[in-house]
Amino acid sequence: MEELISVIVPIYNVEKYLNKCIESIINQSYSNLEIILVDDGSKDSSGIMCDNYILKDKRIKVIHKENGGLSDARNVGIEKAKGEYIVFIDSDDWIDEKMIEILYNIIKKNNSDISICDYFLAYNEEIQTQKEDIEIINLSNIEALKTIYDKDLGVCMIVAWNKLYKRNLFKDDIRYPYGKIHEDEFTTYKLLYKAEKISYTKQKMYYYRQRENSITSSFNKKRLDCLEAFDERVKYMKYIVKNESLYKKTLKEYYELIIVMYFKYEKFYSNDKRTLKTLKKKALKIFKENKNSFQWTIKQKIIFGSFVINPKIFRIIEKISEKKRRLKDEL
Repeated sequence: MEELISVIVPIYNVEKYLNKCIESIINQSYSNLEIILVDDGSKDSSGIMCDNYILKDKRIKVIHKENGGLSDARNVGIEKAKGEYIVFIDSDDWIDEKMIEILYNIIKKNNSDISICDYFLAYNEEIQTQKEDIEIINLSNIEALKTIYDKDLGVCMIVAWNKLYKRNLFKDDIRYPYGKIHEDEFTTYKLLYKAEKISYTKQKMYYYRQRENSITSSFNKKRLDCLEAFDERVKYMKYIVKNESLYKKTLKEYYELIIVMYFKYEKFYSNDKRTLKTLKKKALKIFKENKNSFQWTIKQKIIFGSFVINPKIFRIIEKISEKKRRLKDEL
């Protein structure tokens, strides 16, 4: 008999996209599902739409709650889940009809704790096709953590929603942080570390909708949550994982992210000198203590080092370097 899989869908004001999402779940080829729709205090018709689906499919459970954000909605779903496995689907996205079946089969065949698929960036609702039976890559927890920083696999590894997890990974109170955006940056690496084996397929089965007013497409002060997530991750790699190369890699990525966020923040909040000063101070501390251990070329050390001297100098050097790269590409 098929094992029960809990599908958790956090929902907030997505009436335009919700049907597409839920229909893609109830039409899965894997049928033994517990579908948990968590209405996070929606002000549009999303909550009513959820209630209507209870009449359509007995596998659906609806939870109505006060608005607490994406993390809180996911956590409520985790607490209510009864399945042996958990999968998260964001309510404005949708999934291939075989996604859950394929991820489940990958876990069973490879004796994994987490299975991961790739995803499409969906700018419309067009269904994209690809060949099946794509190679499966098996990773240890340390190998999986290293892929977080891979330019091709990084996003795929860190997001919450393209994965099938054994539910027992959440037993030791691993939860998403209340009130934070970039919530998967705070959490996924802990789940990867707790897993003994992670299996990844390049097969794209998750449709990640791109829309202008989504959390990930706009900039506000809450975007700095990602720096808090990285600060926690640095400590986790040093004191929990205790892997020196991962610790140094995380610290290097943290430093470079501070620079990126500094200039984004400056663009929108140039008058907030206190926060900008704090960001520069953080970068300076990391650079002073670790500049010789980061795997930078001499050129990179000059460029990234210029930021702590003066961010304006960094900007000038970066623009010159970018211009040289473009000219080189044109030749």
